[in-house]
Amino acid sequence: MKSVIMAGGMGTRLKPLTCLKPKPLVPFMGKPMIDHVLNHLEENGIKEHIITLFHLPQTIIDHVSVQDRIVDFTVEREPRGTAGSVKEAAGFLRSSFVVASGDSITDIDLKKAIAFHRKKGAIATIVLTRVAEPLEYGVVLTNADGKVTRFLEKPTWGEVFSDTVNTGMYILEPEVLSYIPAGRSYDFSKDLFPALLKAGLPLLGYIAEGYWSDVGSIMQYRESHFDVLNKKVQGINAYIDEEAKIDPAALVVQPVSILKGAKIGAKAKIGPYAVVGEGAVIGEDSEISHSIVGGKAYLGPRVIAEGSIIDERAYIGEGSRLLESTIVAEETQIGERSILTPRVKVYPGKTVGPMSVVNTDLIHGSIERGQLFTQKGLRGKLHRDLTVDILIKTGVAFAEVLGASVIASACSGDDKAEFVQKVLSLGVNSKGADVVDFGEQVVPSFRLEVTNSETDGAFYVFSEGEYVTVRFFDAKGCYIDANKERKIENLVKSGDGLNPDLEPGKVYYNPSQFISYLSHYQDFVVPKDTVCDSPAGRSLLEELGPKEHLGLRAQISASGEYCRIWDEKGHELTQAELEAASVYLSLKHTPKTIKVPLGSTSALEEIASELGGHIQRIRPGLCYTDESSLPWHDAFRFITLFCRNKDEPLYKIVEELPKKTQIVRELNCPLENRSGAMLRFASQYGENSKNEAGLYFRDDNSFLYLQPDEHKPLLHLTVEGSSMEVAEELVSKIQEMIQ
Repeated sequence: MKSVIMAGGMGTRLKPLTCLKPKPLVPFMGKPMIDHVLNHLEENGIKEHIITLFHLPQTIIDHVSVQDRIVDFTVEREPRGTAGSVKEAAGFLRSSFVVASGDSITDIDLKKAIAFHRKKGAIATIVLTRVAEPLEYGVVLTNADGKVTRFLEKPTWGEVFSDTVNTGMYILEPEVLSYIPAGRSYDFSKDLFPALLKAGLPLLGYIAEGYWSDVGSIMQYRESHFDVLNKKVQGINAYIDEEAKIDPAALVVQPVSILKGAKIGAKAKIGPYAVVGEGAVIGEDSEISHSIVGGKAYLGPRVIAEGSIIDERAYIGEGSRLLESTIVAEETQIGERSILTPRVKVYPGKTVGPMSVVNTDLIHGSIERGQLFTQKGLRGKLHRDLTVDILIKTGVAFAEVLGASVIASACSGDDKAEFVQKVLSLGVNSKGADVVDFGEQVVPSFRLEVTNSETDGAFYVFSEGEYVTVRFFDAKGCYIDANKERKIENLVKSGDGLNPDLEPGKVYYNPSQFISYLSHYQDFVVPKDTVCDSPAGRSLLEELGPKEHLGLRAQISASGEYCRIWDEKGHELTQAELEAASVYLSLKHTPKTIKVPLGSTSALEEIASELGGHIQRIRPGLCYTDESSLPWHDAFRFITLFCRNKDEPLYKIVEELPKKTQIVRELNCPLENRSGAMLRFASQYGENSKNEAGLYFRDDNSFLYLQPDEHKPLLHLTVEGSSMEVAEELVSKIQEMIQ
């Protein structure tokens, strides 16, 4: 016996899951629905199939053709209706055959239905099932012998006369095909079956036991998954695959299904009622319940999904929250800390920027809140935020904005950083500029190489965990300013910058390592217990030679810019303590003026006053090259400042320095409201800085610093008070002021 599988529908009610694929290919428990249909038919002894197609036919042909099945296809040029599509396959049908839908989930025993059909001598048998709410189905009434006496398509409650509905599965004799007119639209329920009933032909209904769902809507799609998890469906099992990688600290609450290659992070909570597709990644501390996550989807750390559907290859950024009945279609990117409100649908390929609130369906365009650049560089996950295409365009744009003919480059030495460095270099070369590759470096040594070389600018790449960061510098080795970053970003988004007349540049290798850096600064002292998070940093530590047993411990960032320091008692110094101690050590023997970032702790003025020095607050983060600045962006020199101190223990210095109660907060503030918020702060406390560096206020009892994020809808607030009570009161006051 053969089957005819109707797989030509548009799947409109399952949008946005069906925007890029036909409904039969929408995944269900990790497999396209048509695979479940074919498996069910073959388990019932039906091994040969004809699939009727209309919408995106080639995708189904490509999917099924590689399987070990006996399958033919018919493709409609225009919709012919359910019966009309089967008529197209008439040439294949010479004996009894089964008609099935390519997008329903069932475990009904078709062998029993076929035996009933043959025993009764029917020309057509409709397979029926009982449902509690038949309004969305074709209701069919039969007599005691199984003969159909009446049916009605999608009745109102006032018209409901039975709970037995049409499953869309039929057992038909080939002579039925003669009652279907060729070349026009014709439907089984609306046209053919009423005609057979009127003609008095043996039209029967078989009321089947078992599970059936036509998966006709998003709600049914979700509920059908949960039915499998509740073991209501025979032949489709929920399980945790042995090749799934689940962190021991993760919590799995049954019922769940976690498929092959899925990765569950530490302290993540999966379930109850969760399906995690093949190869999907769930980040640490995430919570996924009553939700379906498609294959190869990525959910970052601390994502919460409650009653959501996340399609294949979707990306959900760290800290985002998907509320009840939200749908994120395939290839969609949701930026970090975003919120999707209940019942919102995001259509395929859309981009939602960081910290966005999406409260309506996103069908056209994207929410461009996200920016490529963060503070001092480009940062993101390789192949997610930083695709090869974006990296090449960034290299082109960087060379264009600087008007460069030669660009210097270097990286931290790990595989991701080297790859990104090479791709960015390709972009620079595409613009016609040459690249000088200085090999494995840390930022401090690389910046010195840049200042000593005849280059027009530079970029440096390093990775930290899953993230890759690119720093961009001008010809002086200073971080490029926000204005240039915006110009680069605009060029990347527009795709401008290349023309066919450009001759590609070349790459020249100059792996100087740290020769210039070590010859320029010859007084390095670092503790024996010092580690660095990059190959280049570890190489530099080896070059520095023997380390001293000072009782201190230090950790240097992958780029070599920043560090963490622990004193002799094992206490890690806070940022404010690092600032205070470094100023104290710089001034205790030589009173002078020291430049510090605007937001540094207000204790610095007290320290400088006691030691005869002076503090000058300047815009942070651009270029500390003169001798009046501490080496804020050079961890090796910064640590040396602490280690050269032989007079008194660091812990004692920290204990005796002035203490301030400090609170640091990130305040959400839409970009369009930022100017007003800053103005209200300035009018209340006075403007004491300029440009984009932020506003600060200082008196005898408190210190306030409000800095706008250059790219994200955030204000960075630092508050210091004489007590925690004073500091918290100021934070509340400022939060209320800027809202």
